[in-house]
Amino acid sequence: MMASFVTIPSLLALFRIDRDLHEYQIALEALLKDQVALEAKIGAIAADIAQQEAAALKLQASIGAQDLDLKTRQAHIEKMREALNSTKTNKEYSAILVQISAEKAEVSKLEAAMLENMEQLEKDQAATVAAREQLALQQGLLATAQGESETRATELRGHIDRLNVVRSGCVTKVPAEALKQYDRLRRKYPGDAMAPVEFDDDDLDNISCGGCFMALNMEDVNQLRGRDEIRRCNACSRILYLPETQANEKTRAGEQHA
Repeated sequence: MMASFVTIPSLLALFRIDRDLHEYQIALEALLKDQVALEAKIGAIAADIAQQEAAALKLQASIGAQDLDLKTRQAHIEKMREALNSTKTNKEYSAILVQISAEKAEVSKLEAAMLENMEQLEKDQAATVAAREQLALQQGLLATAQGESETRATELRGHIDRLNVVRSGCVTKVPAEALKQYDRLRRKYPGDAMAPVEFDDDDLDNISCGGCFMALNMEDVNQLRGRDEIRRCNACSRILYLPETQANEKTRAGEQHA
């Protein structure tokens, strides 16, 4: 009697293809996602390097300005020391000493700031070197990953193209109204639009949907065994099928390939 049925067996054949298609598409998306993540990581490292180099240029400019200021002040101090020899009064002498002392204090502050900037520049340059090494490493990983992922992606696209061809043939065997319902559920549950009725013939008090695991009843089993029509789970709306139908379809498919 099962051999005369069309609706559920034809849907099952389509469902198996869609399930495989979904798995291949998920694998392809994950492959591309990993590559995009690696590219983003490389972009972030490159951006950090650019920021570090910009900061280093600012520090170098600051150090250069400080060095010029330092030399100017030191030259000023030397001139004031020379001026001490030409003073005529103690008051003039003392005034110049005060100026020299103040300028030395500024020189001391300037030297400290300059030293701090030079130490920071050295740290930043070391960080940039490390970042460049990390960038080179990640770029190498990306080049390897791109080669491997392209091979795998080509393989996955080949599987997808092949299944889409087979799917086109299977679609024509599904009754129009059944196909309409199935397509709606396929969009809701990609690769998971159908569910087996799970039960044991020795324990018919425990019958459930293999998709959402909500309880079903014997009426669902009897309808699927006695009628060539769709039966859907009241909880999740998936199209139900009996494990025995799937087993028969697998056997028939094996005979066709033999």
